[in-house]
Amino acid sequence: MTVGLVAASTVRALDLPPLRSDSPPYFTADVAIALDRDGHPALGVTVTIPYTEMQWIRRPNGFGAAIQITVVFEPRGAGRIYGDVWQRRIVVAGFEEAHSPGSSLVEKRTFDVPPGRYQVRVGIRDLDADQSSMARDAIVVPDYSRVPVGFADLELGVVDSTGNFESVPTRRFGLNASHLASRVALFDRRPGPWPRAYAFQYRIRDERGEEVASGVQRVEVPQSAEPVIVRSGASELFVGNYVFEVVLNEGKSRWRVERSFEVEESGPPRGKEFERILEPLSYIAPSSEIEYLRSLPSDQQASGWQEFWRRRDPTPDTPRNEAMLEFFRRLRYTEQHFQGFGPGWRSDMGRIYIKFGPPDQIETRPGNSQMPNIEIWFYNQPYRRFVFVDREGFGRYTLQSSSGE
Repeated sequence: MTVGLVAASTVRALDLPPLRSDSPPYFTADVAIALDRDGHPALGVTVTIPYTEMQWIRRPNGFGAAIQITVVFEPRGAGRIYGDVWQRRIVVAGFEEAHSPGSSLVEKRTFDVPPGRYQVRVGIRDLDADQSSMARDAIVVPDYSRVPVGFADLELGVVDSTGNFESVPTRRFGLNASHLASRVALFDRRPGPWPRAYAFQYRIRDERGEEVASGVQRVEVPQSAEPVIVRSGASELFVGNYVFEVVLNEGKSRWRVERSFEVEESGPPRGKEFERILEPLSYIAPSSEIEYLRSLPSDQQASGWQEFWRRRDPTPDTPRNEAMLEFFRRLRYTEQHFQGFGPGWRSDMGRIYIKFGPPDQIETRPGNSQMPNIEIWFYNQPYRRFVFVDREGFGRYTLQSSSGE
């Protein structure tokens, strides 16, 4: 989160991405700064554990699971450690409910933590499976006592047709991204009566920093730090990473808060996005299908796209198309991790990663004055071997030899 303040006084806090464990049981933890009406901060932690990550044991009245959650805020240097450890036991009626891919255990706790720099650690232990996982990151709790006005962290979610807001703590959206909204709280210690009217400007930026939606929402706030809902106005967001920003301008003063989020499933790409996506799509599809998609007029591209993925859907009876989600997961990974002369998916490493996924084993051979750096990827089933060479020494690996492509 970034907050600009009056009189050139600035308080900054990180727009901390959701913490995600890198080993089972997999979970997500969203950490956000909340403020009371006087601007005193607290840290809210929302932990989301999918039912499919939990060990379920048959009970007399259904299926049960038991989870222990640990949240720790450790100050940088000496000082008091904040946090808590608690257990949550749940019981569901049947096997299908226990293994539903759309169900999760969501736990939220709020901690009074003074301003400062901390290492936040969130741990999950499945008490029945005796399996544990951890996620951690650094966070800054700003000192809001120095400023008269400030935003708490945005809370992202969706708004239904009746105006009810439902938080999405994982900050991962699918087709519900068309109902994206934020819940925002502004504390204002300046003298004067309540309620007060504000004009919140909002915009959504994609991962290239380009604006894809914007607008102004005028709201009347009954009292300081009272949350209000800001609707996004974005009818369609394609798969990718985005930032939701809310700004308040008053004269020469400007306050800003932003929160990153991800769209993992969307409707068909359109226009230039459709043309752009066909190149990496050609890594996993025969040229005849790509040429067919390229030949479609604009009014038929959506149906052609949907049919392409329908043929590849491993679970056609469910609303999620796992094949499409995996393709875009690989595509985003290549753009973030591989260098090339252009997007990461155009690099040799990007092409192989999109085609075959993460390698089962990676062997690195440091270079010297006679030999460049070498990285070898191995795949086991079936056996494949790819040798990449960094000839220039700038991290742009090119494919030297392959076996099994």
